[in-house]
Amino acid sequence: MSRIEKALAISIAVVAVIIVAGTAYAGVTDSRARKLARAAVPASIAEAGVYDGLGRIRAKTSDRAVAIVDIAFPYDASDRQFREELARRRTDLRVAAGSFLSSRRADELGPANEASVKAALRDTLNALLAIGKIEELYFSEFRVIE
Repeated sequence: MSRIEKALAISIAVVAVIIVAGTAYAGVTDSRARKLARAAVPASIAEAGVYDGLGRIRAKTSDRAVAIVDIAFPYDASDRQFREELARRRTDLRVAAGSFLSSRRADELGPANEASVKAALRDTLNALLAIGKIEELYFSEFRVIE
């Protein structure tokens, strides 16, 4: 193998490693889901700031179906205290959302009830927050698999 062929083989190997590492990183950080969550929020609201740090939440409903939701909501990005509270309470908020979904039946979580599901879930999450409140929730993904 000539010197040029070796250099070309090494270059191809390096590019392949970079592509695999980038794909793995995107999968681990769930960057596509975050992008979709931001896209679900209207542009006029998104300028204020969008919190999508809860990530994808999966839970079994009370009738053993699986509910999957990606939650995002607008908030005042300049409110440092609320931003810190969201970061501190992230795990509690995820658990509360999972518990909320687990306490419902699949038919209660259907598309016809999306507005009431959002309102009830918002109230559940707000019960955990002391500094700020969530005004509106957006779902970039909301599925119930039976």
